[in-house]
Amino acid sequence: MHVRIQTTLLLLLSVWCAISYAGYDGYSKSREVNPNPWIGRRGLNLFKRGGRAKCGKTIGVAPLAENSVCGGCPSDYTPPKPRRDTLPKRDLAPFPKAAHNALSKRILVDFPTDKEAQDTFMVEQVESAATDVVPDPYQNGDSLDDINSGQFRKIGGTDYTKDPVTLGLGRKKGDDGNPIRLTGCTALIVMSEKAVWFGHFWETLAYDGPEEVFQKEVIDFINDGGTQNPDEQQSLAAHADDFKGQAGASAWILYPVADDVIEEDGSTVHVDYKDKNTKLQEEVLKLTGIMATMTEYTPDEATDTALGRSLYQYDPNARAPDPNDPDLPVRGFRFIHEYKDEGIHFF
Repeated sequence: MHVRIQTTLLLLLSVWCAISYAGYDGYSKSREVNPNPWIGRRGLNLFKRGGRAKCGKTIGVAPLAENSVCGGCPSDYTPPKPRRDTLPKRDLAPFPKAAHNALSKRILVDFPTDKEAQDTFMVEQVESAATDVVPDPYQNGDSLDDINSGQFRKIGGTDYTKDPVTLGLGRKKGDDGNPIRLTGCTALIVMSEKAVWFGHFWETLAYDGPEEVFQKEVIDFINDGGTQNPDEQQSLAAHADDFKGQAGASAWILYPVADDVIEEDGSTVHVDYKDKNTKLQEEVLKLTGIMATMTEYTPDEATDTALGRSLYQYDPNARAPDPNDPDLPVRGFRFIHEYKDEGIHFF
């Protein structure tokens, strides 16, 4: 009797479990499951925005003020004071001194071949550069204005510097705390055995507008320079003789690929700066006789890689002298953009 009751109870329990499981399974199959749990979380690479943010002082996703002084600041942005006098000075001796009678240590170390090592190299080398190509904001009354830049350094001739020269793009921090890299802006570098000129042009200030804005902020700028901060807004035309017909001369224009960008109202618009930069290329050729190489890059949100970073390095002792070859040139310079190393030009 007890065995029959126990058997009946076990049978009823089995039937109840089967019915419950079938009901739950049927509900779970009918649910709509989001295959991508990251949708809606801004700032992650998995988030599909349908376009990138414009390159202004910050590249965040906060609403933009209508009369933003920096060309791309959040609406709650409070301009900081200029940091020009508070930036740390760079130690120009990053390598240990050679022992007595030893060959001097090579300053321009080889660019790594491994991608992860290249990321580390670019982050560290740009971070330690003596000068960032992106200048501090200009104090304009009670506000701060972004300015385009043109940095010039003499490395050859009778009055050239005896010290290393390093110009980086990607060291200075924006209002969001992230390094300001190429994420939509355009850069121009012109090099020779006598000098280097490295300029940075904000997307929102120089390219995102009608043709006359580009003419004023880019073409006129490389001819006349700027007046807000002359030391960091030197014209290319004023130094054209340091590049025209000079040994080792080359130039590069770095600009974003054609893409959709996000407007202040959340809508997207397609931008393509190739035509404008072709005009820049023609102007550089007219001024210096150098046909600049047009190089597109893809803006990326990653802040700890080589992406968006550029580096120019010159050293009067780029490699150790060879006792068996007294004519071996030891001075050298090079330019690296992201993962592309143009190699060291010795002279």
